[in-house]
Amino acid sequence: MPRHIPSLDGLRAIAVLLVLWCHVPVTLTGYPDWLLLARWWLEPGDLGVELFFALSGFLITRILLAEQAAHQPVRWFLLRRMLRIFPIYYLLLLVMLFWRPGAEIGWCALYLGNFADVFSPTPGFKPLGHTWSLCVEEHFYLLWPMVIACCGSATGARVLKWVVIPVAVVGAVLVGILCEQRTAELAVYRLSPFRFLTLACGALVAYAEPRLMRSPRRTFAMGVGLTVLGLLLHPHIWFAILPILWLGGVDSWPMELAPAAIRIHVAITSIGILLWCLVPRSCLASPAGVLAISPLRAIGRISYGLYLYHLPIFRSVIHSKQTWLSVLVALVLTFAIATASYWLVERPILKYAARFRNRPRNE
Repeated sequence: MPRHIPSLDGLRAIAVLLVLWCHVPVTLTGYPDWLLLARWWLEPGDLGVELFFALSGFLITRILLAEQAAHQPVRWFLLRRMLRIFPIYYLLLLVMLFWRPGAEIGWCALYLGNFADVFSPTPGFKPLGHTWSLCVEEHFYLLWPMVIACCGSATGARVLKWVVIPVAVVGAVLVGILCEQRTAELAVYRLSPFRFLTLACGALVAYAEPRLMRSPRRTFAMGVGLTVLGLLLHPHIWFAILPILWLGGVDSWPMELAPAAIRIHVAITSIGILLWCLVPRSCLASPAGVLAISPLRAIGRISYGLYLYHLPIFRSVIHSKQTWLSVLVALVLTFAIATASYWLVERPILKYAARFRNRPRNE
């Protein structure tokens, strides 16, 4: 089983580019109709974040399992995660504290920004609005290693299948039934217990990786099948078709199930894409060769910085003057700052963090 999977760097690049695309305003003069239609169908921001969750669940679990087999203490993993995530995250919060102070900075500093969005929402300009997904990942990073360390790998897989995933799905359904529609949609989209769904599914892929790699063709078929199934479950499709088939008619269609259904749709699609990308390039129709090209891998390496810095830059540069020139300037600034951040801040810290690892890769 390879320690490093180059195609996943490319998949990470695709994920962050989808998020960047999502935050380019559709109100720009001359925004192409075909691109607007593609965005409406693809919903790039949601898909990009979900791909990050699938990748995170898969990669950290395969690292944890490898280190457990090598009898490495879990605290080393947690220390490396802190060194990878915290420095530029808190550096950005420090900059924002002086540049545009606000109540959201305190929530973000505690990694509770996703809960604040639901229980203490603040309207208006939110340059840190995207950090909710980093909060979800951090909650998973703190809890999941403890489960593996305390319960063992076999029990950990059962916890995913019989606790984490059912809680996410059933909880989303109950929230949809019990809460007002807008509140339910926001809670299921933002809160960690529900968003652990794709992270847990990605973790299960890590458990199954040895079997998956023994049969690349079967893995390819599973990946394509799940991707197609996820696309068929797209809300734009079933919102249009299922109410017609529903015996009670359109008016009686249970809209309270929508938040849970959307999360299931995107989770299935993301896991299908992940499986597809795991197939070796020797397998026919595998995207591994394309995803492993140097430009995509380079973007994948700086994807954390791109994600972290892009929204404050986009909000500042594009918000006041929505032109294609401002979009270009925002993109250039985002890539320049993320690249500088990687080489000047992140990479030196990663070299230090390498002291506490058994050469796991793709972090």
